[in-house]
Amino acid sequence: MVGNVERGRGEKADGDAIARAHAVYTPTALRFYDVVVHGLSNRIAWRCPTSRVVSLYEDNLSANHLEAGVGTGLFLDRAGKGFDRLVLADINEHCLDRSARRLARFRPQRVHANLLEPLPSDLVPSDLLPFDSVGLTYVLHCLPGRMEEKLVAVDHLKPLMGEGAVLFGATILGRGITPNPAARALLDLYNAKGVFNNRGDDLEALKTGLEQRFAVVEIEQRGLVALFRAR
Repeated sequence: MVGNVERGRGEKADGDAIARAHAVYTPTALRFYDVVVHGLSNRIAWRCPTSRVVSLYEDNLSANHLEAGVGTGLFLDRAGKGFDRLVLADINEHCLDRSARRLARFRPQRVHANLLEPLPSDLVPSDLLPFDSVGLTYVLHCLPGRMEEKLVAVDHLKPLMGEGAVLFGATILGRGITPNPAARALLDLYNAKGVFNNRGDDLEALKTGLEQRFAVVEIEQRGLVALFRAR
């Protein structure tokens, strides 16, 4: 996990960037997250309504699902009808706490994990089958580095996927876009604070990176948001 081992200079810088990216998700901030992000920012700034992301979940969720980066659990709450197994993985304990409470009816397993590092061995116990679906929503634009460095997270998740499994999610782009004033202000603010690290993220880099890893890749851009699905 971030900050718990001795690192070289470059790795330490990355660790600091990861810490900044998720430090904002305090219990107080998470109480307002759904209103600010899903109620306002998605519709006004990013121009991709929350209902569109929920429909992505409705189309791709399986009964054996891993959510990598959980936020407040809103998408699973709205789209999930039932799970044989639901695992919530996140580096931020506050996000895990809030989403696990919200999704308690599904009896989720929670795992503390940094997606840019090898994942904990207890994420997939040897007696359980791999996952049939993996959600990775609003994670990549927070991770530090170039897109090919961010997609190390996908390299860590891919071995947990079964034959025919789907990886799906969404990320906010920072390049090759036409932001309105609200989006421009939020991009400037969030990147300055290290909450976002997406100035160099464009659709082509995401598409190329996923196509190098999966046989079938589908990407749709809605406003500033790239919605993706890969098998």
